[in-house]
Amino acid sequence: MTAPALAAKIRPGFVIAGGLVVAAIGLGMLTLVSATAGLGILVTASAIMGAGLGPMAALSTDLIVGPAPPERAGAASAISETGTELGAGLGIAVLGSIGFGVYRSQIADTMPAGVDSEAAHESLGGAVAVAQDLSGKAGDELLTVAREAFTHGLHVTALVGAGVALVLALLATVLLRGVKPGVSGHDEAAEGTPQAGTPEAVKTETAVGSI
Repeated sequence: MTAPALAAKIRPGFVIAGGLVVAAIGLGMLTLVSATAGLGILVTASAIMGAGLGPMAALSTDLIVGPAPPERAGAASAISETGTELGAGLGIAVLGSIGFGVYRSQIADTMPAGVDSEAAHESLGGAVAVAQDLSGKAGDELLTVAREAFTHGLHVTALVGAGVALVLALLATVLLRGVKPGVSGHDEAAEGTPQAGTPEAVKTETAVGSI
């Protein structure tokens, strides 16, 4: 909610980049979560990550739609929404696949002797269900290795996400360097920023929408 006020005094690109750095810090904190504890860290890290992503969500649509003349506002809005939905879908798919791959690889290497279950390889929930049906020490061992594998996958995914956030922070700084504090896209057209609807503007809008 404070992003528009900050953007009135600081270049919006810097506000978005600063938020993404904060989000990267929150993602990095997820590597402190352990297999048996860390709920407080998880909640704190998620809150920091969400606060860091706020400026991007609050400012990006206005930066894309704002410079467009009324007759092109629909097209500019469509570019913004398409970039947002595509980015979210790709993020979930790619990062989720990384986490699943790490989990499956580690649990395959640490599975307790005598336990061979495809359900345990598929997800932590599957491993918990299988462990409940096992008697004695085998169930406890399966739970331990499954939780450790899942946590390892979370750590790797968080580090990848933090790296992506930092790269996007750099892109936001570079791509939006011409946007001045409190200046709308209409005013910038007179200063040499590509007019909405030109190939240069479409490329800029698409890149910002992807962020």
